[in-house]
Amino acid sequence: MDIVIGATSPVKMPKPKDAVHGKNMLEARVLNVRPPRKKKKRHPDGGSERRKHNGIDPLGSRVMVLLVPEGQRLPRDIESGKYKILMRFVPAG
Repeated sequence: MDIVIGATSPVKMPKPKDAVHGKNMLEARVLNVRPPRKKKKRHPDGGSERRKHNGIDPLGSRVMVLLVPEGQRLPRDIESGKYKILMRFVPAG
């Protein structure tokens, strides 16, 4: 056992098992990937469409549709925009 006065303990990397199956981690399956929406063109008569326009997606982005089997673990207010979602890609196997 080494004791070093005035030194902090070394930082350990998390175990892969803990990182993948952590408390706030959820597994999801990709259902679809599509290119971003483009800006809508105006009607020739100058009017506007009846549908509400949600804006355009950022240039170079991709839209992913995910299936979360454990949907009950998602926050109830997930659609509020209060959450940041971080993705980690792990090969299936």
